[in-house]
Amino acid sequence: MKRWFLVLLVCVALMAQANAQNTVASIRQEYQGVQQNIRLMMQEDGIPPEYYHLHVVQNLPGTGLHDENIHMFYGELPSEEEGDPYPPHFLHFVTAKYNFAVREYYEEFLYDDKGQVKFIYIREPNIDVPNFQEFRLWYDGPRLLQFMVKATDDPDVFNTEVIPASAFKQVYLGKTIPTEYDDVCKGYLGRSKQYLEMFKGIDDNTHL
Repeated sequence: MKRWFLVLLVCVALMAQANAQNTVASIRQEYQGVQQNIRLMMQEDGIPPEYYHLHVVQNLPGTGLHDENIHMFYGELPSEEEGDPYPPHFLHFVTAKYNFAVREYYEEFLYDDKGQVKFIYIREPNIDVPNFQEFRLWYDGPRLLQFMVKATDDPDVFNTEVIPASAFKQVYLGKTIPTEYDDVCKGYLGRSKQYLEMFKGIDDNTHL
């Protein structure tokens, strides 16, 4: 009986592995491809650009000028009719840069064509401790594949436009989210869904 139970467990594990669509390595490879395409889009003689850009400027009580730049890069889904010149879109990648007072935030979200987030990257200032933190989350559907936290307390990076990767040191790497990071990760997972809603609102109301 025990032998059959072990065989069943092995079969279930193998089936789960076979059905897995994403790995950390495959998501990293896709991310690099997206970054390459974005670089080409931004070049004068590169590929034709296709993205939505939302720029928000407002004066917030207590924190002053708030400047937010959101870029939404999209892909195309199969059309219902062959030869349709306007195939439906799906949100593929989001970058967002914004501030509250002097605190700067940066976010990236990578999605599949079903609207499931595959990768989240966050860089934000830690209010309790004077440093910057980086969060990376990799997903296969709803399943967390890996979670990484990096941080820097180098005072010189606060005055630089681009923080060098070498300034960050790894704090945590694992397949679960420790309790102290649970709320922030839930918040950004919710944020990924808000971007999907925002994209749909824009995509449904643009002029073809």
